[in-house]
Amino acid sequence: MPEPTCWTVAVDDSDAAWNSLDWVDGVVQDTDTVRLETVHEPRGETLDRSTGRLTIAEHRLRERHPGLRVERAVVSGPTLARLLDDATDTDVLVIGGRRSERLWASLTGRVAERVVAHATAPVVVVPEHWRPGRVDDAVVAGVDGRTASSALGFAARYAQRCRDGLVLVRAWEPPTSVSPFGAVYLERDRPLWEHEGQLELDAAIRAVSRSHPELRMRGELRQGRPSEVLIRAATTASLVVVGRRHGSALGAFLTGSVGEVLLHRASAPVCVVPPADVPG
Repeated sequence: MPEPTCWTVAVDDSDAAWNSLDWVDGVVQDTDTVRLETVHEPRGETLDRSTGRLTIAEHRLRERHPGLRVERAVVSGPTLARLLDDATDTDVLVIGGRRSERLWASLTGRVAERVVAHATAPVVVVPEHWRPGRVDDAVVAGVDGRTASSALGFAARYAQRCRDGLVLVRAWEPPTSVSPFGAVYLERDRPLWEHEGQLELDAAIRAVSRSHPELRMRGELRQGRPSEVLIRAATTASLVVVGRRHGSALGAFLTGSVGEVLLHRASAPVCVVPPADVPG
């Protein structure tokens, strides 16, 4: 039997937040604990409205899981600081990802991106247009030698507890250089980079097979940018899992972040897993 999991679910009045609750409702087990949390900011909605929303959320969870342990908390803001602080004692933090307000979010700071960049626990971001009940294929995990260990472990545990298959995806592309004629690469180097990607994928498959020998799993080596490869794989995924390389939003901004692109464009929920050595 899978180990009990403590889920913290951020609940506000957005469609994305209720989607995150529906997603948790589909994966939670009766031995788990769900902590429903809403952040009450000064000059925001009334306290009664915040409390009432959590009551509705708890009732929705208990319709399918009457024995589930559910905790409710209305906490004081600011939102980002409270979510990060309260996520330190949870196994998984689940939040909604809003895309319809990207202009406003770009001016005020996207909460989802900032939470993902700084959290010490895995963060699942459920898109606002995601709907439960779709026919999903499997959990998709991006294989990257610099981040794969913690991300692969989470993906394998999640796939096993939900009885989903696991698809390990390794994207590769030959390195390019810029010339007056555009980006170029040496064709003779292509087999070398493809082979390196295959070796890394094979090593990931062996590692997961040792820790989860009964898990249904396959590996896929695909040419292309990692973010584009994973976005295509997400169209039939129940969850996309990637590792986080950076410890700050600034680091992701300066050097690029596959997780950030997925948060904007993936059709499936995305889980970003911090490195195992991130202090809690």
